[in-house]
Amino acid sequence: MTANSSRTGRWMAAGFLGALALAAAALGHWGTGKAGTLTALQMSARWAYGFFWFAYVGGALAALWGPRFQPLARRGRELGLAFAAAMVVHVAMIVRIYAISSTPPIPLANAIYFGVGLAFAYAMAALSFPRFGAWLSPRARRVFFTVGLEYIALAFLRDFLRDPFSGSVEHLIGYLPFIALGLTGTLLRLLVYAQRLRRAFAAEREVRTVGTVGAAAGDAKRRSPVT
Repeated sequence: MTANSSRTGRWMAAGFLGALALAAAALGHWGTGKAGTLTALQMSARWAYGFFWFAYVGGALAALWGPRFQPLARRGRELGLAFAAAMVVHVAMIVRIYAISSTPPIPLANAIYFGVGLAFAYAMAALSFPRFGAWLSPRARRVFFTVGLEYIALAFLRDFLRDPFSGSVEHLIGYLPFIALGLTGTLLRLLVYAQRLRRAFAAEREVRTVGTVGAAAGDAKRRSPVT
């Protein structure tokens, strides 16, 4: 086992065991019924989101503010795999809440929406391993990861913004930090996309300017009298 794979394994274990401990604590305190399972579901999701958020913004922070954030950007794969490992516990809680509910606890449209997010998460986890990553070209893999990350970020933010003011003050306080993180992450990514577009337009203008100058020089040379 290489040092990299050992480090990746530790990150995945941290993600899974942390989510498992939080879910077990919730079930132990609030019981194994619907209330306890819903709390375990929420707590495991919040734990997993922490890993996802740093994987999501690490590259953006490095692009915007330089080398000081490169260590975080280089941990993107490990953080993403830790997120996927933590989500195993979350999925188990989803299965349990369906098993103990007399009616579907989540509307079908929402279930499909979040199911697509889970599919993206585990597809990206698989593609992060060279054996499976080789199935796609580097460009296709980059596009897939970009779409997947943005979809998952939107799914979390959509969940956080769903009636955060409908409950108690404690409910609101519990949601506000995650709403702030979600909006901040989206803003950071948008800033990077804007930066890339600005650089692309600047490069295109430079190419056009060089081409125009070259063409003008060529025309001047052709019009000059032959001595």
